[in-house]
Amino acid sequence: MKPNLILDTGGAESRSRWNAQRGHQSIRHFMDGEWHEYGKMYADRWYPTVEQLPEGDLIIIGGSIAGTKWNTKEKNTPSYEFWPPRTSEAITLDLLLHTLPYNLYPFVFLLPDGNLFIFASTKSIIYDYRKHKVVKELPKLPGVPRSYPLTGGAVMLPLDPAKDYQVEIIICGGSHRPRRDSPADDTCGRINLSDKNPKWEMDTFIHKRVMPDGVITADGNVLWVNGCQRGYAGYNNANHDPTFNPLIYVPDESHGQRWKQGLAATDIARMYHSVALALPDGRVWIAGSNSVDPPDIHAEYPTEYRVEYFSPPYLFKTRPQISHVPRVVEYNTTFNIQFHLEQPDIDPSKLRVAIMRPGFSTHSMHMSQRYVYLIHQFHNDSIEVTAPPHPNIFPPGSGYLVVVYDGVPSKGAEMFIERDINDLQI
Repeated sequence: MKPNLILDTGGAESRSRWNAQRGHQSIRHFMDGEWHEYGKMYADRWYPTVEQLPEGDLIIIGGSIAGTKWNTKEKNTPSYEFWPPRTSEAITLDLLLHTLPYNLYPFVFLLPDGNLFIFASTKSIIYDYRKHKVVKELPKLPGVPRSYPLTGGAVMLPLDPAKDYQVEIIICGGSHRPRRDSPADDTCGRINLSDKNPKWEMDTFIHKRVMPDGVITADGNVLWVNGCQRGYAGYNNANHDPTFNPLIYVPDESHGQRWKQGLAATDIARMYHSVALALPDGRVWIAGSNSVDPPDIHAEYPTEYRVEYFSPPYLFKTRPQISHVPRVVEYNTTFNIQFHLEQPDIDPSKLRVAIMRPGFSTHSMHMSQRYVYLIHQFHNDSIEVTAPPHPNIFPPGSGYLVVVYDGVPSKGAEMFIERDINDLQI
């Protein structure tokens, strides 16, 4: 996709009070301040997942033919397609036939081998979207369903060349049943897909919640915010007892030592339709929450219009400062960046360089969120950095390069990684 082009897929029923047309098959481009509709998807899709592919295009997976509290056989859209189109019709995905009724917004991650990790309800597979076949069926995640409306959160942990880009996925939270009094789940499952026989390692989600947001912050850790302790995703007071306390998950710590508490709490309920997104300055932007439709200022939890910024602890320390990065780089090439750190002696073993992509956030989903450490060599006030080896590691497009020293990141510097330096389109 071109830079500065936003693409929006799918939609909902027409509603006269909003003068809105039916949009289940719509593809909308937003560029230069205007919305444009170009063609339609093959299938109706309400609440699908979109993931960027290494070729630069998008895969659109799942959804339903109409709005629904939970998916049903009659409303299910158990297929995927591409944009721009690669095939003449949508392709059936059996996983979405066998995970009803909790399979809307499936978790999807592009893997370094070019395949996809796809998770719905409690089941997951590794899938070859080019050959349209399942590569591996993975063990069932213990506990409750984790997909909409019993919504949990999923993160692909940072990829590291020092670990041969091994892939680990963590999935946290969820709910037991679609009832207002249903308790949120207090477990997380973490799986290493690089193992010969991957298995889920379970952990305690210290502040249990349904509808959590898992955001990879600039230091490579995961901030968990938003959500509530009872209910499920939906309108009409389906969720309550909000969770105000953020948590930080440190992937590189040993089991039992990964959760960091005692962070600044909010006093704003962030439940259904809340979002969170990492910013290039290192903060996390948090907004939204409306569990009633239409909005009602007298509701227990009215529609929320305030925006918050969460400042991780590293923002209160001396941070590296990047002074120069190239605007555009190609895969597996080296480039130099200049940076400054206010201390006399720099220990190269404490220095890391990474590129991150915040992705796109809705309904506790963080589509195409990615964080990749880069091979580098330190030279006084500059660092020689090697770009990701290929687009399976980091798909083409924009990202934010960060220098991390002793766990403290710089502000992100935007750069483009592309396959062909003369063409930013797919």
